[in-house]
Amino acid sequence: MRIHFINIATKVLFCTIIWCACQTDKNDLLCKKWKSVALSNQKMDAEISAMQAYIDTVGNLDPTLSKQINIDSLKMLLKAELDNAIREQQVTLENTIMEFKSNGVIYTTSIQGTDSAMYSIDDENNIVIDEAKLKGYGETMKFNILTLSKDSLRVKIIDYGDTSYVSMIPAKE
Repeated sequence: MRIHFINIATKVLFCTIIWCACQTDKNDLLCKKWKSVALSNQKMDAEISAMQAYIDTVGNLDPTLSKQINIDSLKMLLKAELDNAIREQQVTLENTIMEFKSNGVIYTTSIQGTDSAMYSIDDENNIVIDEAKLKGYGETMKFNILTLSKDSLRVKIIDYGDTSYVSMIPAKE
């Protein structure tokens, strides 16, 4: 009976050790440079669609407008501005890198430069970025971790009620 109990206890202990060894700490997975590769924001997408619809229909509801200005030139100007805004957004996305260090510091590099803050992962699976902890002033942001593996990081960001989803991959050194 005692040997049977020891065998069971040994198996349980062995399985527990293997299970713990297979669990990867989120901080270990997070500690690297991450490059943004995709951004999704329904509000922004709706605004782009609304602007495209406006460009397509400008002048249709006001026939006197076409007598005052060249509608085709206005459409070309508005389209160029929209295309430029979309291109700038893509450049910003492609040039944003977040580097999480094991000492709790995050460095964010973008076309505006490099900024730093302290970060932690809370019990609700959020990356909490706190500038004030590092600098004595600044804001606190939360990024909800949707997926985190050695090859990808996907977070949800709610900023003033506006929700964005950002996908990242490890940056090449």
